Amino acid sequence: MVAHAGACGQPDRAAYENVLVFAEVEGGRLTPLTLELLGIGARLAGELHRDLELVYLGAGIPAALASAFGYGARGVHAAVDALLETYQPDLCLQAMERIVDRLRPRIVLFGQTDLGADLAPRLAFRLRTGVTLDCVDLALDPGTGLLRQIKPVFGGKALATFSGDALPQIVSVRQGSFAPAAFAGEVAGTVAPLDLALDASRARTRLVDKVQDETLALALDLVSAPVVVSGGRGLRDREGVELITRTANLLGGALGATRAAVDEGLLPRSILVGLTGRRVNPRLYMAVGVSGSLHHMAGCMRSRTIVAVNSDDSAPIFAFSHIGVVGDLREILEAFNDEAGRIAKKRDR
Repeated sequence: MVAHAGACGQPDRAAYENVLVFAEVEGGRLTPLTLELLGIGARLAGELHRDLELVYLGAGIPAALASAFGYGARGVHAAVDALLETYQPDLCLQAMERIVDRLRPRIVLFGQTDLGADLAPRLAFRLRTGVTLDCVDLALDPGTGLLRQIKPVFGGKALATFSGDALPQIVSVRQGSFAPAAFAGEVAGTVAPLDLALDASRARTRLVDKVQDETLALALDLVSAPVVVSGGRGLRDREGVELITRTANLLGGALGATRAAVDEGLLPRSILVGLTGRRVNPRLYMAVGVSGSLHHMAGCMRSRTIVAVNSDDSAPIFAFSHIGVVGDLREILEAFNDEAGRIAKKRDR
């Protein structure tokens, strides 16, 4: 039976101890965001004088899970079941509910991914505890030892701190918010399989078909790219798209898009940057033909340097940018790309 917190009464607080990271694996490796979670998780666990643990849901045990010991995890668990081969919310929720009941973590860390943003609030509701999504900072209250959860609000214009005394405390973390865990080298450890005896009848949905979205590779590049070049309505046509694509390639970066560019069919939905799209914080963010709506800026406000290129000198984007260039984007980008290409050739000689 799962112990619930909150309205039905807080269970024995001493029973909740460690910090648990929900792991995601891509391309045979722990994702960069999972490494960030291990980094902040190790810090929190150290301050609590508790252990850091990691859990993975899937049909098998990826070899990459063993590397988590080298990143500071003291326990690595894998819920292995054929029913978990693909993400189905009801089955994954059932699995996580049973895992929390068995491991009793004090803090559960998810990444702010499509999966994490869907599963974390479901789990919190089921456990009758709180959840804060899209956190950019986490800290322990020195008096209570409870987690302070900090996230952007009002379209990224301000930061708010949330907390609560219901356990476990569940959060999701925005990519790029923390430094990834440092790898200490190969550390011996055994991935512990968890037999959860899942009930397939509780699944209210079933997988009918899988269709490969070729644009998802662009989205994967976007979230971890050091440079992002985003295009807006000002691109106007495929020629504009080709220009920013060349710029991104020359800078070793990735493409992004505004809602207007997506709605007009210029760029795919998977690389939308904004409040309802991807959140990015690269070293360099180039906004080309982007007006600078709050919806869009909420997805890139934490970028280290924002460069805006727009023909309208009164565009809102210039209020957010560190460097602004006013003029025809085609003339500006063609000249920029030519110069960047010459520099690249000299460097490669």
